[in-house]
Amino acid sequence: METTQLTPTRQRTWITTAEACATLGMSRETLRKLRMRGILQPGKHYRRWGCTKGKGPLQWHPENVEAALNGWSKKNEG
Repeated sequence: METTQLTPTRQRTWITTAEACATLGMSRETLRKLRMRGILQPGKHYRRWGCTKGKGPLQWHPENVEAALNGWSKKNEG
C-alpha cells in the first residue's frame, strides 16, 4: 500500500473505500454509481489492490475523485 505523506495533514495518495466515503462525504453506493457511469476511471480515480486477480478491494485517490466531480458538475450545470 502506498503511504506517501507530503504534509502532516495530507492523507495517503490511495485510501480505502471506507476512508474515501468519510473523506468525500458520500456513500459506497454513490462511489459505485459514479464508477459504473464512467465518471470515475480505473487507474486515475480508483484501483484494485491485492493478489486477487482483479477482484480485490478498491482503493481511491480522493484528490482525483474531487477534481473529476467538480469538473463533471460544472460541465453539467448548464
